[in-house]
Amino acid sequence: MKLLVFLAASLAAILARPSYAGAPATACTSDCKIENNCRCSRRSGPFDGDITEYPQLITLTFDDAVTTKTYQLWYDLLMSRTNPDGNAIGATFYVPHEYTDYQKVNELYNYGFEIAVHSITKNPLQSYWRTASENTLEQEFGGQKQIISKFANIPLEEIQGVRTPQLQLSGNNTISAYRASDLSYDSSWPTLPSKPLFPYTLDYLSTQDCNLGSTCPNEAFPGFWVLPIMDLNGPHGGWCNSLSSCNMTGTADQIADWLCNEIVKVKDNTRVPLTLSVNSYWFEFTNNSLAGLTQCLDTLQDSSDVFLVTHKQVIDWVKNPVKLADFQTEDASNQVSNCNEYNCSLMKDGKTMYMKTCVSCPAAYPWLGNPNGDPK
Repeated sequence: MKLLVFLAASLAAILARPSYAGAPATACTSDCKIENNCRCSRRSGPFDGDITEYPQLITLTFDDAVTTKTYQLWYDLLMSRTNPDGNAIGATFYVPHEYTDYQKVNELYNYGFEIAVHSITKNPLQSYWRTASENTLEQEFGGQKQIISKFANIPLEEIQGVRTPQLQLSGNNTISAYRASDLSYDSSWPTLPSKPLFPYTLDYLSTQDCNLGSTCPNEAFPGFWVLPIMDLNGPHGGWCNSLSSCNMTGTADQIADWLCNEIVKVKDNTRVPLTLSVNSYWFEFTNNSLAGLTQCLDTLQDSSDVFLVTHKQVIDWVKNPVKLADFQTEDASNQVSNCNEYNCSLMKDGKTMYMKTCVSCPAAYPWLGNPNGDPK
């Protein structure tokens, strides 16, 4: 009888929420509860008491093609690090298709990092992503999820996150395409340092500002999560949503001090989960950037309350916000997927494309409308 009462109450709570995309989103209400996979967009965190009793979560995110060169950069930067609980650190890789080595993607997954989606084409034009139709976006993101799963041999259900190139949203089209692709959260939406926001769902209308020229969603998408990218304060005034766009220059010490000071301000004031977007080209055009980032991460490793985790782990913590004394990062040592390496040479628009995969080479180069690389 108790079970029936519980199920009836849960069903009533779910039915009281917006139930389908396409319904105009309304202001969030007290019916939005985390136990129903619903959270309002707001500055306040899920804390019960002093924020210093809770962990500061940081997610290093990468959205470059996974190549031998970028993989080695990330390996040197990340692989030997551990969190205060002794487990290996986490990071989230938003993987685009073109030029990606899927054998290396498989290795990243086996090391315990989260693999997420960053489109097939990674088209460099902002206008492409701002005006794209739902069908185009479903091919971009859903197609890339299929490509990653098949050619890196990663279970589909393990690929849940997505970031749109240029951080450009096409309003409701983008979120609808995400949902149609069975993706459960997005990290493409910047917010100013003066308006920090904890992760939230799109059951109700977002209170987050819509920056960068994007069109942001205004319909209800129950249970779909947004992980805001809180801008950093740039060294020359203004704000920046990636380490490369901050234009911080100087010695390794100066770069490390700037970044660590930005993190400490967040830790001391809000403890909002912090996303740090790292582009590999930052290391190429800014002297001492890699050394500065490495030095800051070394400093953070001496902190007992700072944890480097995946975006999935951030959402899990928001759903169950345990205090520092009880917080434990995931042990991903059992996250293993086999990979039999194949070197593929395929034609695309008259050009030879090389692709390393964990399965037999496809008949055609995987692309929009043909993510499996089926014969044309």
